[in-house]
Amino acid sequence: MKETNKHKGPWLHRLGIGVLTVALTLLAFWLLDFVMDDIGTLRGPQFEDTAKKFVSQSLLDEAKGVDRQLADIGRQISDQKERQRLLRDSTSGFQRTMNQLLDMQRTRLEKGVALPEAQQKALSDSVELFLANQKRDQELTEDITKLSERQRSLQAEKRTLDEKIEAQREVARKDWKRLDRRHELKLACLKLLVLLPLLAAASWLFLKKRGTMYAQLIYATGSAVLWQTVLVIHQHFPTRYFKYIILSAAIGIVIYLLALLLRMIRFPKANVLLKQYRESYEHFFCPVCEYPIRRGPMRFLAWTRRSVRKLTPAATETDMPYTCPACGTALYEHCTSCKEVRHSLLPHCEHCGAEKPVTGA
Repeated sequence: MKETNKHKGPWLHRLGIGVLTVALTLLAFWLLDFVMDDIGTLRGPQFEDTAKKFVSQSLLDEAKGVDRQLADIGRQISDQKERQRLLRDSTSGFQRTMNQLLDMQRTRLEKGVALPEAQQKALSDSVELFLANQKRDQELTEDITKLSERQRSLQAEKRTLDEKIEAQREVARKDWKRLDRRHELKLACLKLLVLLPLLAAASWLFLKKRGTMYAQLIYATGSAVLWQTVLVIHQHFPTRYFKYIILSAAIGIVIYLLALLLRMIRFPKANVLLKQYRESYEHFFCPVCEYPIRRGPMRFLAWTRRSVRKLTPAATETDMPYTCPACGTALYEHCTSCKEVRHSLLPHCEHCGAEKPVTGA
């Protein structure tokens, strides 16, 4: 049975209860999150292990061999180009020396003076070195060309091997995704195996104990479990399934709440009736049909729910029993204990405090 709370307590206590309820919700969610993280650490299928079943090791070895050859040829081409650069620098020096000697010989011939023998020998040596360097440069160019052709051939072979390996990897990737989905489903089942019993217990406590003094504990832990359950479903189930799960759950909750409200209207509980009657009396409206209660000095006035607070207080007169002229509900009657006029639909007489049960009008 629900407990009737007649003592709300100081506002500081109520604030503390609200703050601690939020704190309990966060701590419970944090604890459940640690449990879910620990379950999530279970090792799943590794792509490398799956790839070994589908990718040919001989193709991988061949591809590695081609990579090594390409790297070696790349180094050889780089070395040959560096030698060629140094050789061309040297050739440029010989060419400058040879041009200077030729200029000197031309000048001396114009003057009719022969070039000294040492300079003629230097000129002859420069020409020989220049021609030798030119020949060496041509040889290096041919070597680089051959290496480049070999490099292009190996690159084409490497592309063919990569295509074959990638085709096998694609098959391995599909199988790994299948195994990974199975692993995700396993994790989801393990997590839900922990959460669903807790959620069922929280739901049962909510339905049976929500009116007790421990309602805040039920709300806090139940909210944390429900929150964590939604996160787990969202994390491990595909979007197309998740949306159906969430929508189905939302529809179920809405149907339950709608049915609850309909039952509350059709078969209202005493506390709900009391709240409705109290608010209606406070605003001078019939609790049943909401027709204005025009009794005593109020019978000459008109008001709405918005303007009722602006009514000017009028002089009182002797109370008399009063019945709603619109629906015939007795709203004021003589108290059976003190014979004074009291509210018919409220539990206590304002004069003597005599109590009577609150029932539907």
